[in-house]
Amino acid sequence: MAQYYSIRRFCPYQGVIQVVDVGNARAYSTDGRHWQVRVQNAAGRLRWHATDCDAGDLASRETNADQLMQALNERPPIPFPLADRFELWLLHHESRLPLAIVKSRVTREEVEQDRITNPTWQPFLMSSNEFRSPALEAARGNPDARARHTRARDVLERQVNMAGRPLPVLQWFERLNDASGIGHGGMRVEGALAGRHLPAEAFPELLVDPDWEQPLERDLVREYHEWNAPFLLAHQRLSENTRGWLETAARQRPETLLENYPMYPQVLDAEAMQVSLVSAKLIKAS
Repeated sequence: MAQYYSIRRFCPYQGVIQVVDVGNARAYSTDGRHWQVRVQNAAGRLRWHATDCDAGDLASRETNADQLMQALNERPPIPFPLADRFELWLLHHESRLPLAIVKSRVTREEVEQDRITNPTWQPFLMSSNEFRSPALEAARGNPDARARHTRARDVLERQVNMAGRPLPVLQWFERLNDASGIGHGGMRVEGALAGRHLPAEAFPELLVDPDWEQPLERDLVREYHEWNAPFLLAHQRLSENTRGWLETAARQRPETLLENYPMYPQVLDAEAMQVSLVSAKLIKAS
């Protein structure tokens, strides 16, 4: 029987992906229109089989191809329900509360098989250099144009990781239907941390805890979330207030907004959203 769900992509964060799962074959989509397919080989491992195929165009000699093609063609409307309820969080050094989400998994079995080898939280892919921080640039003033400064992404990465050091603790949490979480193992999880039950309010609503002592630190985290707004709007447990300011931020990146829009479970300002989508289509066509 086919399963339809969505998962968030981490290590680092790269938005939400839709999944059609028939057990020995899966199809993935980042926009609900184009699908990448993985099928199980003789060793039981999923391997990439086809890329960027439309749902009706999948052709294969694999015995599970027909089943997957049928599941794709009969898929319900996206977005699919979010299924990655196991979350790995970097904890605050002092409070031992969730600071920044590192990765997520769908099943307990996946958690048990996951070896945590790198405790460092990463905000972007290594190849990504587009993120800019107006707050950081304002704090630096107007230096010589030839001066070299640490990239905003690196400043953010150091800020978050330092809040969890010197010995970072990473803990898996199973998020329940009420958004509270049951703590499990991880890296350096000791004593009362394992098995604890944290209320929903203990978890940052987005990717990183927004509360910091210094205004510049708070601004940098906010700008990071604003930069990721076109992706974050695909999340399914956002408060109306958060979704509202994320929609405003996402309209500043219309092309990325256009790519992710089909996966939004809710839109608050439909009129403003349509204006941005039309703008993005014009930019894309030019």
